[in-house]
Amino acid sequence: MNKITVKLSKYFLGIITFVVILCFIGSSIFLSKFYMFQQYTYLESSSKEIYEYLSTSNPLPSLEVSAILIKDGTITPLTQGKMGMMSFLQNVKEKDFVKKGKFKNMMGSEFLYYKFQTSLGDIVVFQNNKYSEDYLKGIYIILFLVFVVGVLLSLPLISYIGRKFTNPILQIENAADEISKGNFDLKLDINTKDEIEALSYSIKKMALELKKKNHLQREFVANVSHDFKTPLSVIRSYSEAIYDGLVTEEDKDKYSLEIIKEVDRLNNLVVDLLQLSKFQQGAFTLNKSSINLSLLLEDVINKLHPMIVKKNLSIHCSFLPINIEADKKHLERVLYNFLDNAIKFSRENSEIKVLASEENTHIKVSIIDYGVGIPPNLLEDIWHRYYKTSQSGGMGLGLPISSEILKLHGFEYGANSSLGKETEFYFIIPNKFIRKCDKPMEEVPE
Repeated sequence: MNKITVKLSKYFLGIITFVVILCFIGSSIFLSKFYMFQQYTYLESSSKEIYEYLSTSNPLPSLEVSAILIKDGTITPLTQGKMGMMSFLQNVKEKDFVKKGKFKNMMGSEFLYYKFQTSLGDIVVFQNNKYSEDYLKGIYIILFLVFVVGVLLSLPLISYIGRKFTNPILQIENAADEISKGNFDLKLDINTKDEIEALSYSIKKMALELKKKNHLQREFVANVSHDFKTPLSVIRSYSEAIYDGLVTEEDKDKYSLEIIKEVDRLNNLVVDLLQLSKFQQGAFTLNKSSINLSLLLEDVINKLHPMIVKKNLSIHCSFLPINIEADKKHLERVLYNFLDNAIKFSRENSEIKVLASEENTHIKVSIIDYGVGIPPNLLEDIWHRYYKTSQSGGMGLGLPISSEILKLHGFEYGANSSLGKETEFYFIIPNKFIRKCDKPMEEVPE
């Protein structure tokens, strides 16, 4: 028997025991009082019935109670005496009886009585109290039997419920153990229509995400190894050539320049990795200020103008006269990265759109190119720090860093693409970060 079934057994038995104890207490206190009230009510009605017969001088019928008439200190039996009771009554006096109560005869038997005052005298009706005691004993026996039957029935029920309840949990436990060992291909078939099924779904979803991240992490190791190995190989080759004196003075300067470029490349790669890690750890604070969105977009376009001219691209711009609360340096990096990707993957002689469109609750900033596009199954991966396409080259850290910057700003972001047709990168600025300005809206085709 597993631990949960043992706990369920304890809870079931505890509840049954508690209920039975309450029933015992209730029967001892409330039920007995109710039964005594019923008995006194019966004695009262019997005494009134006897009085009616005495008043009409009719003979008394056979009654289940005993009765006496007390008048002027004289006690007269009205019914046939009960064994041991009449001898007891010979020794009692009228003042010994109140309205109702109990007394014992010479043999120790307990009786209930009720005194009814009439013009004929006091009619006192008696009944043996053993019936109430027998009644309560019967109640106690029934409660005990209920307890025993409840326990006997609950044990197999608990065992069944325990297995039905714990089997899915054991499956989830085994699944978690498999995940900890690196096995993410789970076979969880739980159909309980409750929170356990929801938990199993979450476990399977987590396993898929971990499998994906594990795959991306292995790719990352391969990518970072490649991206470090290539420049290091170049540096070593050129350095050995210079050291061995195998190059002329003119080539020496050329090789030294190539070494510097490769070192800068490695340095930029390390800086990007460190900055991304700092963003993701929440160890970075934005330096927000009011910036003009139109001017920011124009600056980014001007910086990439040589690349635009080189591919003979046309830029269509539509800006809004607004200021926004943002970190200018880092938001500029996002726009630079979006536009740089658009230029890189655009076909020659095609068009790129840079738009800032106003909607009800926000401003949407979009950069759209008409190039190779992105496969639908890769749209989510492009924001991941380990992701790298065969087309992009490098470690592909630009978009992951951009996503972290946009998260810190509180801007929603995303990408839409039709393979071979167009790709849109965008982010959304909520109204609470927008400040209107007097500059008119621009439409700047180029």
